[in-house]
Amino acid sequence: MTDIRGLISSLQPEDHALLQERGPDQRLDRDMLDAIDRAAGGPGEGRGYYIVRGSLEPLERRNYYLREDVADAIFAPSTLEGATGADA
Repeated sequence: MTDIRGLISSLQPEDHALLQERGPDQRLDRDMLDAIDRAAGGPGEGRGYYIVRGSLEPLERRNYYLREDVADAIFAPSTLEGATGADA
């Protein structure tokens, strides 16, 4: 199970800033995949937070992107942080 808020709080500040700078539809490079994996707990642990778009083969040419809900959380306006919805 993914913990999106936990992932965001575990990202290094420079990695979080770079994600925000590049935008929600960015292709994740190897360094960013590694940063997400580290924040999620170690090598390969970030796989639940990003997806492959396009072809799965060959492996070295896969294009990884943030899952939509992860991107939404990272790029949510800071004024909404801590706000609760009607379901809370």
